[in-house]
Amino acid sequence: MLIGTVAMASVLCAQVVVGQLREPEPSHLEKVQTCLTERSTPFQSVSDDPVAASAGRGALVTEVDGNRVTVSLGSSERDAERVYRAYVAVAPPDVVAARVERNRKAVFLWGSAPTAAQREFMILCTLDAQE
Repeated sequence: MLIGTVAMASVLCAQVVVGQLREPEPSHLEKVQTCLTERSTPFQSVSDDPVAASAGRGALVTEVDGNRVTVSLGSSERDAERVYRAYVAVAPPDVVAARVERNRKAVFLWGSAPTAAQREFMILCTLDAQE
C-alpha cells in the first residue's frame, strides 16, 4: 500500500514538474506576429478600428509592400464572418469589393486593393492562427 502511494505521488510530482517546465502555447495573434517578425515586417496593435478590435482572437495592423492591412482574427469562422459583415455594413460597396477579404478565420482590410503577392503573404502569415 505504501509503495503504491509513493509511486502515485512520484508520478503526480513528475506531471506537475513537466507541466510547469513547458512554455505556454503562443496565442493565435502571437503566431501571426512571429511570422511577421521573421519576415522583417513591422506591426502594431489596432487602436482606431472598433470592428477589428472586436475580433475574438485579436487584430493588428501591418504593411505589406507599401499596402497597409488590418488583420482581424476571428475565434471561429462564424466570428470572422461577423467581422467581415460589420465591415460590409459600414464601408462603401466599392471598398468592400476591392479591399475587404475573408480567409477562413482571418479578415483583411487593405489600404488599397492588394496584389496577389500581398494577399498570399498575409494568408501565409495567418495560416497557423486559423487552427
